[in-house]
Amino acid sequence: MLSARDVKNAVSSWGRYEGSMSFEEFKSKLIKRAKISKASLETLAPLVPKDIDYDGNMDLLGVAFNAAVVNKFNKNGDGMNTSTALKYTDNFIHKPTNIEHDKQKVVGHIVSAGYSEFGSNRLLNEEEARITNKPFNIALGAVLYKTVNPNFTDLVEKSLNPEDNAFQKVSASWEVGFNDFVLAVGSDVLSEAKIVSDPDKIMELQGYLRSYGGSGKTEDGENIYRLIQGDIYPLGIAYTLNPAAEVKGLYGEVPEKTKVFINDKRDKISQNNNLNVNNQKNIIDMELEQTLNELKDLLNEKKFSKEAVASMTDTFADAIRQRDEQYRKDIEAERLAKEGKTKEYEDLKSSVAELEEKLGAANERISHFENEKRANEAVASFNQRMEEVDQKFELDDQDREFLASELKSLEDQEAYEAFASKLEVLWKHKNKEVQAEFDAQIQARIDEEVAKRVSTASAEEVDVEDALDSAETTDAPVANSNEAVASEEPSLRDKFKAAFSRDNIEIS
Repeated sequence: MLSARDVKNAVSSWGRYEGSMSFEEFKSKLIKRAKISKASLETLAPLVPKDIDYDGNMDLLGVAFNAAVVNKFNKNGDGMNTSTALKYTDNFIHKPTNIEHDKQKVVGHIVSAGYSEFGSNRLLNEEEARITNKPFNIALGAVLYKTVNPNFTDLVEKSLNPEDNAFQKVSASWEVGFNDFVLAVGSDVLSEAKIVSDPDKIMELQGYLRSYGGSGKTEDGENIYRLIQGDIYPLGIAYTLNPAAEVKGLYGEVPEKTKVFINDKRDKISQNNNLNVNNQKNIIDMELEQTLNELKDLLNEKKFSKEAVASMTDTFADAIRQRDEQYRKDIEAERLAKEGKTKEYEDLKSSVAELEEKLGAANERISHFENEKRANEAVASFNQRMEEVDQKFELDDQDREFLASELKSLEDQEAYEAFASKLEVLWKHKNKEVQAEFDAQIQARIDEEVAKRVSTASAEEVDVEDALDSAETTDAPVANSNEAVASEEPSLRDKFKAAFSRDNIEIS
């Protein structure tokens, strides 16, 4: 059962097909390519370098991959037969690996070599490879220098992870030198192609080769390829997003993310901003080269001249590079702007914290002042109310103690007025106005009674002067109750005012 991802990978690795085909042919080829894409690369595990302590050498990553297909021509129109492959495959060992065929971007070296079955990736021994004329793979094992280009390493690690969207995005493509070749016409499978070895015929037809700027087809519409032979010089491999051969992906254990420290001017290579920019540019260059290669293929198919192809690709390349440069400038500007916003935010947070602290202190002072104000107002209110009641009623010490206790508990004017109304009833007999009126009534009655007695007295005359002369004088003092009360009152008022002073008030 093929998944949508399998089909997508198959289509992406299709290359270009010229001519027509039936739906059944298309379906068959699609399934075949999807199977190639889906085939597990785990069978290549024995080629991954084993004699390396990867835990102790965290800067190294072991991988294995198919680098070329023998007995089958690639998209560049080049191929190799069985005998040549068997003779020179081991010479790939110890050769460098680079990024997108850029020999200045070496990121590792090859350690092991072997062969695998085309389609299944099952490892083949040399004898199995020797007796077949069917397509099979040159399979290699290599180590990757993780610290040389951390961003590329990150891409490779994602390419190893089946759960990542970049799974099998990175593949390998061989690099070889040679000094001779013959032509193969017709089929991209060597066993089905017609070999042209006559030097004159080769000279006549070689201009149609893709490597010579041709379309890869003869005037008769037949596909034409270059079968390399003679002295072969394996130069290494390139990690690429667009392999020429029908190979796909790398195999390796997905390592745990580990920060690597290096004794140079950079503290942490994996986090150096300048390095990251450069590494990102390397990835962009890979994508650019892939795009330009595809553009060249398309222009060649449309039969444009070499000069036109070169001019147009240069134009596109310049435009892309300019846009990339502007993009990186925009990214840098965005980064700087973000840093500025971050600083502004931190400054604002600091200012807010300072304001909150000042506000808290101000609120505390205001609360203290409000409590003092309420306490002073309570004392003043108590004294005023005490004075009002004291002036209205004739009170003794016991009355004042009761009054002071009750007035302390009154919270507002409404409560005080209700309490004062009750006092009018309870202390009506102590009301000074009532008492004055009562005293006036008593005095009037006395005066009336005296008048009556004077009018009805006996006519017997009394010698007043004799009576006075005979009267005994006495020094008995006459009590003056008003004077006594007057002398006590100030001390009593002071006493009860002191019972409700500011020092005795606590406001919550």
